[in-house]
Amino acid sequence: MRLTEKEIIDRLWNSTSQYTPLAIEKLKEEPPMIREFRPDVIVEVSLSGKLSFKALIEIVSVPSPKVIAQKCRQLLEYIGKLEKADLVPLIVAPYIGSRQADILAAEKVSWIDLCGNMLLDIPGKTYIERAGKPNKFPDSSPIKKIFQRTSSLVSRALLLQPEGFSSQYEIVDFINNRKANITISTVSRVLKSLEEELLVNKTKSLISVIDAEKLLDRLAEAYENSIRRSEVRTYRFAADNFERVWSHFFVGPKVEYTAYGFYAAKLKGLTTTDEIQIYVKDIEQAKKVFQLTSPDAEFGNLILTETKDPGVWFNVIQKEFMPVVDDIELYLEMITETPRGPKIAQLLKQRILKINANG
Repeated sequence: MRLTEKEIIDRLWNSTSQYTPLAIEKLKEEPPMIREFRPDVIVEVSLSGKLSFKALIEIVSVPSPKVIAQKCRQLLEYIGKLEKADLVPLIVAPYIGSRQADILAAEKVSWIDLCGNMLLDIPGKTYIERAGKPNKFPDSSPIKKIFQRTSSLVSRALLLQPEGFSSQYEIVDFINNRKANITISTVSRVLKSLEEELLVNKTKSLISVIDAEKLLDRLAEAYENSIRRSEVRTYRFAADNFERVWSHFFVGPKVEYTAYGFYAAKLKGLTTTDEIQIYVKDIEQAKKVFQLTSPDAEFGNLILTETKDPGVWFNVIQKEFMPVVDDIELYLEMITETPRGPKIAQLLKQRILKINANG
């Protein structure tokens, strides 16, 4: 549910008890307009009946990092021009996430959200921080699934080419030339959201990553959330002769396949394993190819998993005789494969970020 500014202010007045020991009271005076900017309301804030001060509130209905940064600058400039140093800038939003909270802290702007979280920092007077209340308004964020499936390919492309792209069409070509299929409208929509997240900088001549590590972390967060809901078809087979296994791929009907998981990590020289993990696009076709291999659901060392997730098939590389998922896809897989996976994931993360540092 996305709230309007009026709904936010109404909810604020109706839920002031959750901000105890703060008491918030709307004042009759209205903020003046200065250079086409007028904050929403002036309030009197008191703390346990002892300390009191006036706060200048700006309501933010869609608190993306970019919007929060803009509102901070506007509030601080406004107070400076108003020449009222005693006014405390205060952002009010449905929910303030950790990224937004960091921006506000850096700008020394206080905030509260409708979920009961807040940070009030008035140097020499008081400091109150309350965090951990869950987001009751998930639709207040414009970012929706841009780090999953086809949409995620935009972030992956930006990480793979740290020098950036000259246009959106160049991103489309880059992705579609690597076994994927994306449209210009999808790229445009994702880039707009990445700009709002302050993860990407877009000018007339260059589209590039601002913070590669944060971008990779957002991909990882979305991946962990998505695999909890995903259903895949996986079969195990007993394979006593791997040469015969590969001969099925090479001489049988064409099957789209790629190594993943610990087997992909082994092919990249990062670990050892006795299992072979293979993604295929069509499990029934693959089962026909492996008709001479015995099914073994419990101890089989050949694992076939069906997936059409575009992230798996994007930018597949050739390692020795096998197609293998690229470093970004393998990194995402390893972060959830405890206990061994996270150590491998850390090595891959360093490798991915090194490409960006050197780029």
